[in-house]
Amino acid sequence: MIPMTSMLRLLVVHSFRDLIKYKSFLFLVFVLILLDRGIKRLKPQGFMQLSRSDFSFLSADSAHYLFNELPAELFRHLTDYRAFILIGLIFITKQIISLWPSSDMRRMHRGERGVFGLFASLVTIRGQQVVWDASAILTLGLITLTWTGAAFLVSRLFFALFNAPLTGLLIFSGSVLVMLPILMAGSSFSSKLAVIAAGSFKEKIILFLKLFTSIRMFSYAWLFFTLRLIIETLFVFILPLAILVTMEIFWLRIILATLIATPVYSYLKMISFKFFLQVYSDFPLVRDEYAGYYHQARETGRI
Repeated sequence: MIPMTSMLRLLVVHSFRDLIKYKSFLFLVFVLILLDRGIKRLKPQGFMQLSRSDFSFLSADSAHYLFNELPAELFRHLTDYRAFILIGLIFITKQIISLWPSSDMRRMHRGERGVFGLFASLVTIRGQQVVWDASAILTLGLITLTWTGAAFLVSRLFFALFNAPLTGLLIFSGSVLVMLPILMAGSSFSSKLAVIAAGSFKEKIILFLKLFTSIRMFSYAWLFFTLRLIIETLFVFILPLAILVTMEIFWLRIILATLIATPVYSYLKMISFKFFLQVYSDFPLVRDEYAGYYHQARETGRI
C-alpha cells in the first residue's frame, strides 16, 4: 500500500490528467447516464411503493412502522413476480454503468486503448465476466442482508423490550448508513475484478472478499467511498434533481441534468479505478494484469 500523500496525488492529479487524455470516456459516461435514466423508467408502475410516508422519520410512528409493518410489506413485494423484473433491471443497469466503463479503463491502464475506443471496450467483455460479476454482487447482497438483518434484530430489541423506539430507529439507521460506503466499494470492486482477463473464478472471489477480511483494505475503502458518496450525492443526484423537478420539457431536463453529472461522475469513476489499483497492488493477479501501469508508475515516481 502506498503512502497516503502519494495516493492523494495519484487520485487527484493523475486521474484528472487521464480524464483529459481520454476525452471520449466523458462521452461514454454521458450516454450511460442517459441509458440509466431511460431504464429506470421501465420499472413496474406502482411496485415497491411503501404504504406509509405521512410521518416524520425520527418518530415513534416511523419506528412502529419499521419494526412491525415494513417486514411483512417487503416480504409481500419480494414474493411478487415484478420483484424479479426489478432485480433484472437493476442488474442490467449495473452492467451498463459499471462493467463497460471498467472494461474501458482496463484498456486505458494496459495501454491498449486509443483516443477513442469505447466500442472495443464493450466487445471485449465476455459472458463469464458478466456471470462472475453477478456472483460477486450476489455475495455482496448476502453480506449486506446479514448485516442489515443483524442490525434490525438488535434495533427491534430496543424497540420491543426496552420501549425505546427512537433508540432502535437510530441504531438501525446508523448501521445502514455505515454499510453504504462498503456496499458501494463492493459494487465498484466487483466490476473491476470481473474485467481482469486472467484468474479463476475462485481466485477473484477470494480477492473480492479481501474487502471484508482485510482491516486495512476495509478502512481505506470505507473512507474513500464515504467521500465519494458525499460528492456523488451532491453533484450527481441533488443538483441534477433540482433541474429535473424545475424543468418541464423531458428530454431537455434529462440532457441538462446529465451534462452536469457527467464530468463529476467520470472523474469519480477514474479515481475509483486508480484507488482499486492501489489497494489491490499487492496481489499478483491484479499486479500482473496491470504490470505496464505499475512499472510506469514506479519509474515516474507516482507510486
